[in-house]
Amino acid sequence: MAAARDDVIVIGAGLSGLYAAWLLAREGAKVRVLEARSRVGGRIESARGVPGDPEMGGDSILAGYGRLKSAAEAVGVTLVDNEPRRSRSRPELALGGRVIPRGEWPRHPLNHMPEGHRETLPGRAFFESMVAKHMPEGMDPTWYSARNARHEQSTYRFLKGLGWSDSAIELNYETNIPRGTSAHATSMLMWYFTAGWFRTQGDLGNAALRAIGGNQRLPEALAAALPEPPRLGCPVVAVRREASSVEVRCDDGSVQRAARVVCSMPLPPLRLVRFDPPLDSRKAEAIRVVPSNMITKMVFVPKRAFWEQDGLDPGMWTDGPAGMVRPLRQGEDEGKVTALMTWARGHLAQRLDVLGPRAAQELVVRDLARLRPASAGQLEPVAYKSWQTDPWAGGTWSVWSPGQPQAFLPALAEAEGRLHFCGEHTALSNRGMEGAMESGERAALEVLAAS
Repeated sequence: MAAARDDVIVIGAGLSGLYAAWLLAREGAKVRVLEARSRVGGRIESARGVPGDPEMGGDSILAGYGRLKSAAEAVGVTLVDNEPRRSRSRPELALGGRVIPRGEWPRHPLNHMPEGHRETLPGRAFFESMVAKHMPEGMDPTWYSARNARHEQSTYRFLKGLGWSDSAIELNYETNIPRGTSAHATSMLMWYFTAGWFRTQGDLGNAALRAIGGNQRLPEALAAALPEPPRLGCPVVAVRREASSVEVRCDDGSVQRAARVVCSMPLPPLRLVRFDPPLDSRKAEAIRVVPSNMITKMVFVPKRAFWEQDGLDPGMWTDGPAGMVRPLRQGEDEGKVTALMTWARGHLAQRLDVLGPRAAQELVVRDLARLRPASAGQLEPVAYKSWQTDPWAGGTWSVWSPGQPQAFLPALAEAEGRLHFCGEHTALSNRGMEGAMESGERAALEVLAAS
C-alpha cells in the first residue's frame, strides 16, 4: 500500500482509534488524535495504585488476539498469561442470603436448573454450553447476514424452546446477566456468534493474557509511539463533511480540519454529536437504539485472608448486591489473593449506581459480611467503576437486540465519504479488545486505499 499523503483526524483514543492512528502514522499519514478524557485507553482502564493494577475495563487477552499481541510486541508491552491464577478459584454459590454447599445443591429448594442438570451450578458457563450445543445447522458464516434471519429470536424464546422454566431462565440468565438487561431483549444470533468465537479462541489455546503493569499500558504505548501525542480533554460535538475535507468541532469551540476523519467513539456518546450532513439513516438509527452492556466493578483489598477462617473459596456467585466476586491474584506470589473484585451487570449495576460509589460499596461490604461473617471489617474499598455512567463510554460493549445485527451491523461499519468509523460495535469477525483492533485496522486500510 502506498504511503498516505492525506492528514487524518482520529476521534477517540481508545484501543480502536489508537490502533488506527498508529497504523496510519506508520504508513506516512499525518495523524491527530482527539480524546474527550484526560487519559488514553477508552474502555481499557487499569486501577493504578491498587495492588496488581486490576482491570476496570477490558481484562483478558485470549489466545487468538493476533492483532493485539502483535501490536503489544511492536510497542514493547509485555504480556503474561493470567489463566493459571484465575483457574485456582472455585467460586461459592450464594442464593437467598446464604452460601449453599455444593453437596446440598442438587436437592436444594432454590435449585431451578433444567431437567437433567440439577447437579450443575447455574450461571454463564452452563448457559453458554447450551448455546454451543444447540447451534443451528446451515448458518451462514457471516453471522449478521440476512440469510441467518431465520435463526434469529430472543434469548428467552430460545431457552423456552429448550424446555426451560421461567425460574431456570431467571437463575441462569437474569441473575448476573452476561449480556444486556433481559433474555427477552438479547439476540440469539449474537450468542451463536459469541459461542463460536469463544470455541475458536479455546481451540487456539487456553490463555488469558494481560499486560505487565495493567492492560492500559498498551494504549499508552500506542499513543507514545505516535509522532504527535493525542490531544486530551477535547470532546467532539460536531462533524461537518465538505467536498475536500472534514471539519471537527470540540466543545471548547476549537475547529480542526483534515482530509479524512476516523471516528472511534462508542455509540452512546455518538448520540451527542451533530453530523452535517446527517448520517445514513440506518447508521443514525443504530446509534440511537443499539444498547450497551452495563457493568459496575468494585475492588476491595482484604486486610486478612478471611476465607482461610471460614474454609470457603474467596470467589462467589451470588444473587445479591455483590453479584460476582472474583479473587485477583496479580502479585509476585501466584497463589496470593491481592484483591477481590465484584461485578454487577445489567439492572443490578444500575441500582448500585443510583446509590453512588460510597453507599454502593458499603452495601456490598454489608452483604458479604452477612454471607461470610469472617469478612466483616476485613474489606477496604479501593476502586469503583461504572461504565454506564461514564459519559464517554455509556457502557462496555454493544449488545444486540433481536433483529439488530442484520439491520444495523454492516451499516455501522460503512464509511460515509471522507468519514470512517471504527470501534468494537463495527467489528464483523471478532469481539472485545480484538474486535476493537480489527475495526481500527479496517478503518486505517480504508483511509489508505482512498488516499
